[in-house]
Amino acid sequence: MAKLYTKGIARYISGLTELVFFSEEDIKRAVYPAAGIVYNSVRAGVQGIPVMDTNYKRRDKMARGVTAAQKAGLLSSLGIARFKNQGGFINVKIGFDGYNNVHTKNYPGGQPNAMIANAVESGSSWRRATPFMAKSVRAVASQAEQAMAKQFDIEVKKHMK
Repeated sequence: MAKLYTKGIARYISGLTELVFFSEEDIKRAVYPAAGIVYNSVRAGVQGIPVMDTNYKRRDKMARGVTAAQKAGLLSSLGIARFKNQGGFINVKIGFDGYNNVHTKNYPGGQPNAMIANAVESGSSWRRATPFMAKSVRAVASQAEQAMAKQFDIEVKKHMK
């Protein structure tokens, strides 16, 4: 036969009703540490991209890596975007913004850093793929989830008092 002890149940139910008022800011505080972990891993991935000579001839062989200026552009443009509420899900993007200092005929204002990152990640007709983004994210996915869960528990405990 099951028994139900009611000692302290009122306080527990009161805490659960408080969770209804769990705000978007509370969720963002839980997501933020995970975003930092992934950001640091991606930054380390960018630093691991090989640097190739600027005098590279396309017809010689497939290129692997980026020039020093392209790598500097990737490192300086890597960032965490603002949190976005998309249908009740709090999302944050980690990526590349802006342009580097490599001015070409097609890109007189500098090459788009997101384009360079995509070309390195996926490869192109003359560049071998050097996956750094997906590898970096996979390497810390469970660590980021644990950090989120830990921070989320802290936020829940604040509301349960």
